[in-house]
Amino acid sequence: MFQVIFAILAVVAASIHLAFSSDSRSTKSAIAKTYLLYLLFIYVGLMGLLTAYAHVFRPLETSASIGWATSPYEYEVGMADLTVGVLGILCLWFRGNFWLATAIANAVWLLGDAIGHIRQITLNNNHAANNSGIFLITEIITPLVILLLALYVRATSEREHR
Repeated sequence: MFQVIFAILAVVAASIHLAFSSDSRSTKSAIAKTYLLYLLFIYVGLMGLLTAYAHVFRPLETSASIGWATSPYEYEVGMADLTVGVLGILCLWFRGNFWLATAIANAVWLLGDAIGHIRQITLNNNHAANNSGIFLITEIITPLVILLLALYVRATSEREHR
């Protein structure tokens, strides 16, 4: 459920920003950049920090919410979450191809996770809250939206600089 909350929070925050900033809504590209920045910072960055905390410091509860037993790999999963989360936070200061690289890292990470969750559903009938349902749908759709926005922003930026 937390993935849905972070996705909605990012979209709402970007929409508020757009409502108060005419420059941010001056072109389709500017609108896309605004939504992308908020998704990168909130959904990728802040959520990455939260999930890193959960896997590293609350492994018993986190594993249980996914329907898994805790293992030493929980710490490594937390470090991967932290890595992608830091990339998302850094998107506030770094732009251009950094955003695309962050979107790619997030997509590889979450879509790879989604494949693992789907395997758990089909092989082990694991329908835990953080393994299936709206969690899984959000884990597939949001990284794809972020990646498509990043590709669009990159393409429009290249056209504007010609």
